[in-house]
Amino acid sequence: MDYKMLKLIYTADLHGNEEFYKRLLKKAEDEQCGAVVIGGDLCPKGGDSAEERVQNQREFIEKFMLPLFKKFKEKNKKTEIYLIMGNDDFRANFGTLEKAEKNKILKSIHKKTFKLNKKYNIAGYSFVNPTPFRLKDWEKPDIENDKTSQQLFDEEIRSMEKEHGTIQDDLIKLKNLSDPKKTIYVIHAPPFNTKLDIITTGAHVGSKSLREFIKEEQPLLTLHGHIHESPQMSGSWHDKIKNTACINVGSSYPEDNLNCVVIDLDNLNNIEYFELKS
Repeated sequence: MDYKMLKLIYTADLHGNEEFYKRLLKKAEDEQCGAVVIGGDLCPKGGDSAEERVQNQREFIEKFMLPLFKKFKEKNKKTEIYLIMGNDDFRANFGTLEKAEKNKILKSIHKKTFKLNKKYNIAGYSFVNPTPFRLKDWEKPDIENDKTSQQLFDEEIRSMEKEHGTIQDDLIKLKNLSDPKKTIYVIHAPPFNTKLDIITTGAHVGSKSLREFIKEEQPLLTLHGHIHESPQMSGSWHDKIKNTACINVGSSYPEDNLNCVVIDLDNLNNIEYFELKS
């Protein structure tokens, strides 16, 4: 994709809402976007057991999401779809996305970098710092010997063997794949102590190592999700760490309202926010 100008549309935390996916792609068409970017939590949550939930998510990807993307790509040949999984997506289905990438339906960008155009890159990262929830497929400590957050449940659920290491370690590897100052990072967790990581109690729960990474490396732009309510709690879907703009559009799930932004890479000072209703 060698456009001099590139416009992209970004959202996250769709949680399997089929109408949200359709609205997102329709908006991408209307805005003539060269890239559609989804920042994690792709799949629905339903199922009585972990095994059933894994299967339900796989069926959602294979029977709805990928056919929808394929149809969109056939009509919009110059538009790429970039995405990552989030902490509510089972990692056992990650290979399905990798296979779809080989079939040129999408770009699975977790721990990878791709060229957006001649000037800029896009990179992704799915892991989040520990949460109180049961599903642990996409959780890692921020740093070595980091304290685990208080848990709401006695059991842990994993669909894959635990991946060791820290978010801090992974971000060091990720920054070596491309020049951070020319890279958009799509990272499910938001950075700590910003307008993007505030839960309903008012606490900040984002990643401290991610905040440090952004502060030190000053990426072109960072795109996040994970904390649905943060924009409502803080009153803002964007923040800055030094000179880097950071975005979490939030999620109105399960309400019928898709939050997204349209970004012109030639004018990062003019990012448009939309709420797409039926």
